[in-house]
Amino acid sequence: MFKIYYYLSKQFLKPLFFISFAFGFVVLISEFFREMSMYMELKTPFITIAEYLFFNLPWWMIDVFAVSVLLALLFSLGELAKRNEITALKASGVNMWRIISLFMILGFCIGIFDFSVREFVIPKTVVRAEYVKKVKIKKRKLEDIPSEHKNIIVSIPGNTRMSVGYLNIKDAYMRDIIIDKYDDKYHIKENIVVGEGYYKNGAWILQNGVTRKFTKDKSWNEEFFTTKPFAFTVKPEDFVVKDTRYEQMNLKTFKEYIQKKQMLGENTLKAQIKYHSRFANVFCHIIVMMIGIPFALGLGNKFGKIISFTFALIFSFIYWAVQAVCLSLGENQVINVWLSAWLPNIIFGIIGIYLMSRIKK
Repeated sequence: MFKIYYYLSKQFLKPLFFISFAFGFVVLISEFFREMSMYMELKTPFITIAEYLFFNLPWWMIDVFAVSVLLALLFSLGELAKRNEITALKASGVNMWRIISLFMILGFCIGIFDFSVREFVIPKTVVRAEYVKKVKIKKRKLEDIPSEHKNIIVSIPGNTRMSVGYLNIKDAYMRDIIIDKYDDKYHIKENIVVGEGYYKNGAWILQNGVTRKFTKDKSWNEEFFTTKPFAFTVKPEDFVVKDTRYEQMNLKTFKEYIQKKQMLGENTLKAQIKYHSRFANVFCHIIVMMIGIPFALGLGNKFGKIISFTFALIFSFIYWAVQAVCLSLGENQVINVWLSAWLPNIIFGIIGIYLMSRIKK
């Protein structure tokens, strides 16, 4: 049985390798001509253009990898069915579900590979591509986060809100600070007004301020201070988040990015959905297998190949359309973040199970 598995895997992986690079090359050529006017205007050397396209190639390939998997499955398994090799395997006593199980395992392994590339390879190559485009092609300096900022509002755990009139990241200094603390019913219980603050030894030191503690009868007690430590360990540079392409971040950086955005009170629904989609994409390739296998096994006659390819591609494009709809529903809070990322897999997983149940052993 090992030789059969090896043969079937080889028949599938060879076209997958070829189709993936073919898709990547097509996108590469398309991007080259799309940006041709920019290259000519800036008199960009060909070696620089090649470098930029090369570092973008992994992202372009992985972005359409599910389509490559689908086409490779249809080419390989469909050709085996056309040459009656599947019939021969069934006649020799091989259960059809053992062959299907092999492709399910391959789908899962491909999903792990997809996840690994997005996690460890794509962030580095995309960052490098952006560097080449901005510095070598457009002759610009990399944009750093500005040092000075005004009117910042920060949400702090424990029902606390902090507003800063002026912040200097380089000097680790801020002034015109107001800190409001609320109870569980969001009634204010403490208000701190501070002239200035410095970040030193991993903590903020507040200077020249007053603390007002409110009582139930809405009166308050005041306490003035010259220097007071503040249990808020956020670094000065974390008060401002630079917008970053999602594919430039691994999961750790992505999570920190979302947390910083939330702290600053910004909408992070789209980012959270994209974060959960990293995990959902692992199973995307299994869904593709479940949709593609029933069609691929029906490629025995003259017209079956065209019809099966058409239906399978239609299913794949509908799948990505559903992904877009679910993303929109999640962003508009119609459904929760987790469901927005996983609902396409759930819907098409059910369809795939139904199609697989129609396969004859």
